[in-house]
Amino acid sequence: MSSVSLPTLHVWPAKWDLPSIEPSSLAAILYLQLAIPGRFAVQECTNPDISPSGQLPYLSHGLHVVAPASSIFKYVAALSPASLHAHDDAPQIFSADLDALLSSIERSKRTAWCAHIETTLGDLVAHVFYSLPANYAAVTYPAFALLYPIPQRYYVPNRIRQSYQARLEASGLWNLPGEEIEKESERKAFGEKEKTKEEDPKKVFKSAFERERVLEKARAAFDLYTRLLGDNRFFYYDRPTTLDVQLAAHILLLVNPPFPDTLLSSLISSSYPTLLTHARRVLSTAFPASTPSSEQLHMLPPLTFSLRELLPYPTVRWGSGERKAKTDIDKRFDRMRWGWIGLTVLGAATYLAVMMSKGRITFQLDDEEEEEEEEEEDGGDILEEDELPKEEASLNA
Repeated sequence: MSSVSLPTLHVWPAKWDLPSIEPSSLAAILYLQLAIPGRFAVQECTNPDISPSGQLPYLSHGLHVVAPASSIFKYVAALSPASLHAHDDAPQIFSADLDALLSSIERSKRTAWCAHIETTLGDLVAHVFYSLPANYAAVTYPAFALLYPIPQRYYVPNRIRQSYQARLEASGLWNLPGEEIEKESERKAFGEKEKTKEEDPKKVFKSAFERERVLEKARAAFDLYTRLLGDNRFFYYDRPTTLDVQLAAHILLLVNPPFPDTLLSSLISSSYPTLLTHARRVLSTAFPASTPSSEQLHMLPPLTFSLRELLPYPTVRWGSGERKAKTDIDKRFDRMRWGWIGLTVLGAATYLAVMMSKGRITFQLDDEEEEEEEEEEDGGDILEEDELPKEEASLNA
């Protein structure tokens, strides 16, 4: 089976027994695994800049590149099962659209509920990951730092955290004042003992108030989806739809990671077991076997980015003695890459030649040496003029 003909889903890497570390990527994997199992590939990626929307996930299929997740769902739903190449043991499907049985009214409601989940529950997931200091220091930062090489691992996780700050501030879920950020970023010197200070009652009251405000927002959202789900296995009929996938992706990322601050995970486990059972049911429906989900997916080598990849190095592996045959697309990109390098070098050389011909580029070192020589000559003349009267005076004496 050729992986080129398969739709390839580029997502954030897997973590915590989940196929992805991010809600939209996790929802996209669950959707494709339910809609077209065995007929797509997954490639882990940590650079959202290569996505057309600037965010992961995105789907590449032939000449098509689709993003964000909502557009991916629409694109996959329009695919014909017969047009997708599959494994020999891939299950048969009658439609790539998980919402094929929904009426027009049900589709409209589904779209509205999915948008509500992305905003409301998306804010709660971001709050647990990035706003709670204990969770960020113990779980979020180490998880994202291990995805990047040095030196990116030291600053990229903080940049990701800062990108969520404006969103959480607008929703009132960024409860990390500037003083706490500075305190968290401070590093203890070697051998220095941590100073114990009595907690300010005002800060304790403020922290308790903010946590209660978060719980109030979470209860309002969870109550809503608990009533909507009722006693049903899924929201519509007896099979997962896009709404089930979106809700399950957010609930799983609130519960599965080993957060030290179990603000929302304990709330879901104790007060909303229906939502937790539903989320795990969607995951088990997508990946029914007991093996990890990554082993049930067609995983491609992860995308890595380095300065070396900017140059068209040969595709021969040292010690293998075998040369990988290049396709026409690879040859075309090699020619374009060499052309770009040649134009860059030619442009730089032309610019330097034009500037030097106009006298706008000079060698500063030579000018400084000439000025020093002129100063020395001027200084010598002055000394000679100063010594003349002394010599004449001595002769007269």
